[in-house]
Amino acid sequence: MDWNKSLAREIAKGLIKTGIEGGYDSVTKSTAYDYPSIGVSQWEGNRANELLKAIPGGAEYVDRTYIDIKASGELPMLKELLRSEAGQQAQLDQLSRDCLQYVEVLQQVPTLDDTRCLIYAGMWCPTSTYVVKRFLENRFERVDLRSLEALYNLFKSYYWIAADVGEMYRAGYANRAQTTYEYVAGIDLTTPYGIPAYGKAGNGR
Repeated sequence: MDWNKSLAREIAKGLIKTGIEGGYDSVTKSTAYDYPSIGVSQWEGNRANELLKAIPGGAEYVDRTYIDIKASGELPMLKELLRSEAGQQAQLDQLSRDCLQYVEVLQQVPTLDDTRCLIYAGMWCPTSTYVVKRFLENRFERVDLRSLEALYNLFKSYYWIAADVGEMYRAGYANRAQTTYEYVAGIDLTTPYGIPAYGKAGNGR
């Protein structure tokens, strides 16, 4: 079994379950373009087109602007397509591929070798994989990255500063830290993920 892919899927499932990036049927106008941002990871442009092509009936929305889709009255149909069984599966598959990149990057961080902790950190990567990696690398000598509780407190208290998002996002990031912690702490990891150390999290691995 490819453990990296298994970990990536766990991160993807966490992002979907918590909805911290968006829901299955999320469709909004991109802040930078005229095209829509869609799905659980707010995909845009080529990534949005890739997702739509993977869903039966989705090709008709490829390369169409948000305004066009809304004006034609097709926004509800697009939302329905995205939350359909096929739409949900396509999103899980695409997000899992994205999350595989998160896993490969995070495995470069010293001492981040606990399964739950890696999943927790991975669920922050949509904000910026580079910032998350740098944030942890700068602190691994002072913070136990094999402790889920320590990682939670680290992100809750300081990540908004590292991400340079301003005071207005502080509470939102603290809520994200809490939501992510509660989800990851409750994951059933009865089967080891091939990672050598399992840390001090009170929930086991």
